[in-house]
Amino acid sequence: MKLYNIIKVAALAALVVVGATSCQSKKKKAAEEAAKAAAEEAARQKAAEEEAAKLAARTFELSEDVTLEASETVAEGAEAYRQALEEAKKGTAFGSTSFAVPTAGLLYADEQCGLSADAKETLQEFLNVWCASDKKSVILIEAYSNDGTKAAPEGCSKADYNAAIAVERANLVKAWLFAKQVPAKNVKVAQNPRKADGDQKRVNVSIQ
Repeated sequence: MKLYNIIKVAALAALVVVGATSCQSKKKKAAEEAAKAAAEEAARQKAAEEEAAKLAARTFELSEDVTLEASETVAEGAEAYRQALEEAKKGTAFGSTSFAVPTAGLLYADEQCGLSADAKETLQEFLNVWCASDKKSVILIEAYSNDGTKAAPEGCSKADYNAAIAVERANLVKAWLFAKQVPAKNVKVAQNPRKADGDQKRVNVSIQ
């Protein structure tokens, strides 16, 4: 009887050990599966975040399908104009069908009509945008004039003299665009010079 009890106890102990081992094995397997699932989920999240970052990093690019629109931004000088273009692109949704073009502000010395090197560079930046678009937009040239501070030629008022200079500046910008193969139908010169703010001598080139 004692032997039987000893065998019974041993058998129960063995069952307990087997049960405990089996339970631990199941727990270990469950933990491994949970860790694997967590790793897979983390990998999926990382891939999704990387894809989202790629989409967010896409920037607007001009194409032949994009139409140009007028912008309220006026940038004077080539460097300022390039910066204005970059800001405009950053603010334009990727895949957009339109793009707001900053106005190119050309500044002149007193009584000068010719295009300076910086003015030509600014115009070229503007033209690059137009050429990269659908090329249907009209380029508007607006000269600015004031009453002037210097004496005008005899028989001519200061206002008329400065207006004539402003018109000549606009015409030279138009001629520059024509020389760059921009069709005449896409270039418009404002009929009359606009009133200058203060004593600035300028021509604005924008999209109408």
